[in-house]
Amino acid sequence: MFRALCAFASAGLIVSAQQEPAAAGRDEVVNLPTFTITEKPVSEYQSHQALSTTRVAMSLQDVPQTISVVTSQLFTDTQAPRMLDVAKYVTPVVESTLPYGGDRYQIRGFQVSQEFIDGTVISGADGYSMSLAPYNIERIEIIKGPNAILVPGGSPGGVMNPITKSPLDYNQITVTGGLAQYMGNGADIDINRVLDPAGSMAARLVAAWWYDDLYAKNQYRHGWLVAPSFSLRLSPQHKLILKAEFLDNRETNLSGLPLDPHVGTRDSARRAAGLPRDWSFGDDSDSRHRSTERVSAELLSTLGSRVTMRLYVMGDHVRRKDAGGTGAAIKYLDSLGNTVTETGSRNPFTGLYEPGVIWNTAAYNADTTGTVTLAGTPLALPDASEYIYSRSATSVDLEYTEGHIKNEYAIRFQPSWGTSTTLLGLAANTSVVRFIATPPGARPDVHADNLGAITYPPRVYPAPTDTNRTDKKAKQNDLQLFIFETLGLFGDRILLSGGVSRFFGELTRTDSGPTDRDPTLGHTTPSYNLSDTALSGGVVVKPLKELSFFYGYNESGGTMPGSLSAGKNAPSLKVAAGNQNEFGVKTALLNNTLTASFAYFIIEQENYPVPNSEFYTLVSQGITPPPDFPNPLYLNLKSKGWEFEARYSYNRNLTVFFNYSDYEIRQPVTDVRVRGVPDRSLGAYVDYRFTNGLLAGFGVNVGVDYKGDVAGDTATGYTTTRPLPDGSFAASQPTFTVGSRTVVNLGLSYRRADWIARLSVANLFDEDYVLAAGSRTSVIEGDPRSVRFTVSYTFK
Repeated sequence: MFRALCAFASAGLIVSAQQEPAAAGRDEVVNLPTFTITEKPVSEYQSHQALSTTRVAMSLQDVPQTISVVTSQLFTDTQAPRMLDVAKYVTPVVESTLPYGGDRYQIRGFQVSQEFIDGTVISGADGYSMSLAPYNIERIEIIKGPNAILVPGGSPGGVMNPITKSPLDYNQITVTGGLAQYMGNGADIDINRVLDPAGSMAARLVAAWWYDDLYAKNQYRHGWLVAPSFSLRLSPQHKLILKAEFLDNRETNLSGLPLDPHVGTRDSARRAAGLPRDWSFGDDSDSRHRSTERVSAELLSTLGSRVTMRLYVMGDHVRRKDAGGTGAAIKYLDSLGNTVTETGSRNPFTGLYEPGVIWNTAAYNADTTGTVTLAGTPLALPDASEYIYSRSATSVDLEYTEGHIKNEYAIRFQPSWGTSTTLLGLAANTSVVRFIATPPGARPDVHADNLGAITYPPRVYPAPTDTNRTDKKAKQNDLQLFIFETLGLFGDRILLSGGVSRFFGELTRTDSGPTDRDPTLGHTTPSYNLSDTALSGGVVVKPLKELSFFYGYNESGGTMPGSLSAGKNAPSLKVAAGNQNEFGVKTALLNNTLTASFAYFIIEQENYPVPNSEFYTLVSQGITPPPDFPNPLYLNLKSKGWEFEARYSYNRNLTVFFNYSDYEIRQPVTDVRVRGVPDRSLGAYVDYRFTNGLLAGFGVNVGVDYKGDVAGDTATGYTTTRPLPDGSFAASQPTFTVGSRTVVNLGLSYRRADWIARLSVANLFDEDYVLAAGSRTSVIEGDPRSVRFTVSYTFK
């Protein structure tokens, strides 16, 4: 079906393009839309065009949705190791629950963990496995809110769209070497060469090697990347770009430290007493190995005087192998010598978690006569020296083989009354995935009074004959057809846009593991089909050329269930759906050197899957959750609030970025906070370069990152299943809070001729803070103050 639809759509579009008149009227000059960025920015830190949302290059002022751009130069000068670490200065994007092992971040209150690159999702919603290496990223476009044209079924809060490097039209070689306390040891080279006198052929090679021993005990990240690309101007109307990327990375499968059991709902998270800040319960046998091979071909064509076309094909193979585990849970021996794991419970009257108190809620729920009186029993928590840390380990082998194709056409007319730009096309994907895992297995306990006696069993992968393993296979095919129109009226003072995306998806999954999370699906082949229509539209009004008022409406579009999670609990399988209404104003003043935007948004999402922290707590204790234990939880959520962004560049001397967000996302009915989502965040960055006098060549930059407090784990429902004595119910609250924090980073640089030296100091004031937490067994400490030094030399 998909091949036929692709062939039919492509053939029809090509025929219509060929029927276009050979030339426009003499009085009409048509500026053809492009599928590449063509601007000449006023600053190397700013960009005023984007491809995201409309798929063709458009001014940010003309798009009825908030889009922010991170340039490669800003990435380089901040020495940011992850996309999030530089994006947070440009737009409100915050840390989520997994700093290591993947680019898991939050936009407008919704978590994103899928890998998205060059406008394409690879390795599925389940396939996050490492933070994207920054060396081959040309720019990052951050789209805020859902957009079914670009990302059908994507995160309702938005997504980062990193765009990889392409060959340039000039010769250049840049070599960089770095030394760092933690993240940043390694070297990379970026070679670009024009291959013929006419400039019709160019080649580029990006290669990098990194070898980092990170802050936490036994935590490391070692790997390499090679990314060649080639461009060929076939004719004045046609250009071909070929790209490839080969990556291999090994790192600690870090999951953090257990929470101090004395911490309750109203307390800020802290690691268990007696554990050093840099402690880890794992070693290099607790590893995550990621390998990626990805190739793509892109043909850009001008078809007649009004039509441009893009044909994009990508194939990728991604494999992730995890072994071991670095998590731990606290238990202890009571006065009778019995092993105890309980350290507290929720007060059924308030929903607050109270350490050192065990409420008889279960007995009250089970009672049918109403004779059981709710009461709390004090629990004497032991001294930290008496803790026993229980550990478990598992192994995962996850493999994706995928293909992607996009064929897009942009048609523009410029009659006397205005402009018309029509974008239409298709996108099709196929993905085959295999997931093999062993059930959690116990490791030797570690006693708090003898941490040095910890042992590290060797890594273990599931054997082909292991009858207790989980074995899942899935194949997903999907197809998207879309059309999007933008009308410019009154000299483009009013821009009207609207589009529709039609999505078709097919998913087949085989569960052959007898101890799969849902044994009822063992040796079965569930199949799912989905078709969905999503709308997108908006209006931009520009009373002045430099001022844009906008309104945008976007739906998230068809959402296939994750290829691994689908069918785990088939009766409760729910399809997510949602939309965003966004109102705002954008401005670009002083020849685009000063830009700012303000946006008010309302995002409503049904059946949003939220990871269940209690599920992972059981796994960390070596307990296999029962078949009906929900993970994820499905919630209906509304995110409502506002954001402000501003950027200013004064010549090459001064650049300032600032952003602030204030929004609220709560669970329906109970009004309980969602795990890991702050109500407020702030980012600021100032860069100043001296160009005259004794300090000529020197530069200094300061970055500020503020994140408000967040709920530490997921809490849903009520404390009791039957009414309390007064006839009411109390909502369950998260069991702890991760406190707010402000981190300041400092950078110094010196530029001379063709070389640049950079020195950065992360966490300048050495703040001791919790970077992220997902449950009471996973508290990840932020790094202390650290230094990184790099030197780059450019041959021209």
